[in-house]
Amino acid sequence: MIMEWIERYIYAVTKRLPESQREDIASELRSLIEDMLDERKQSEAATAQEIEEVLMELGHPSLLAQKYRGKDRVLIAV
Repeated sequence: MIMEWIERYIYAVTKRLPESQREDIASELRSLIEDMLDERKQSEAATAQEIEEVLMELGHPSLLAQKYRGKDRVLIAV
């Protein structure tokens, strides 16, 4: 269940990205989250609290996706 949070977070980020980038960014996010958890965890397995802290630090999935896109999406009215 706890690891499901990570996968749901990654999905929430990547679904907002172009399909061609999703797999690479999902892999990058998994590595980043693992590294962040390794720095925090007190035991061999990460706790729910540690995972929650990491995901909160990364921020809202839509904001993180926006950073990966590198620009704001803009609607131009004609």
